Amino acid sequence: MDETGTDDATRSRQGSRYSSLVTLVLIPLVIVLIWLLENYLLAGNTHLFRQASIPGLVLYTVLAGIFVGIIVPIVRIRAAFLSGAVNMFQIGFRSARRTVAAVSLTALAGYAFFIITGTPGIEGLNRVECATLFMLLLPIAIATVMICWVLVGTHVQAYFRSEGVIVSVITGVVITALIFALSLSILFAGPDFRELFTGFFVAGCIAAFFFFAVRDVYATIIVVTSGLVVLLNARIDPAYLGPISPAVILCGIVVMVVLVNVHWHFSRHYTTIVLPEK
Repeated sequence: MDETGTDDATRSRQGSRYSSLVTLVLIPLVIVLIWLLENYLLAGNTHLFRQASIPGLVLYTVLAGIFVGIIVPIVRIRAAFLSGAVNMFQIGFRSARRTVAAVSLTALAGYAFFIITGTPGIEGLNRVECATLFMLLLPIAIATVMICWVLVGTHVQAYFRSEGVIVSVITGVVITALIFALSLSILFAGPDFRELFTGFFVAGCIAAFFFFAVRDVYATIIVVTSGLVVLLNARIDPAYLGPISPAVILCGIVVMVVLVNVHWHFSRHYTTIVLPEK
């Protein structure tokens, strides 16, 4: 091959790498920045979860939980599907049987953890209040899983795939855990920001390893929501928890229904086919 051909090949690789950097890293990070700003304006700045406000909660759920938390990432993920950068397995949208099994095992393990450890603060809540707290934090967990791991995690891994599995996984875990910790610290902004950030970062690392190992959106949502219950049960305005609030329950249900419908849509239009090795 002559020097002209070599130069053309080099420029082609550099152009492809630059294009991947834009589509797999920069665009997802722009979405993250928009989401962080939205979290601050709708919840962090107004202390939404420290001072109960049902209208504020509904607005946050619609804008941050559904629109930017689910719809925007899915639009970006669809483009990644069409380019072949990610697939159904990688984003954690699995078959119904596989999902039921993963969710059941995760829920049982989480319940056993709470029973065995007797998490501080949780024993002061009755079952209805615990369920309401779980539903209150569910939209937050769904949005963080969709943004941090389904979007950013899979795209970062796709960008670093050529560097090997270990590099792509470690990079994905660290970046997504940092985004998770920053977003939740902003969402529950207070004078103890550093303490919150550390706890959220540890929880983010656990959730990241879990997602990359299990590759199931719903099981990861259970892990994240349970982690938030542990970290935040003493920081939530009790007015959200009792007496039971239909608005809190409805917000959790609506966000989950939107996610299930997105999963159903993707399952109908996209299929990952595993080719046999030669």
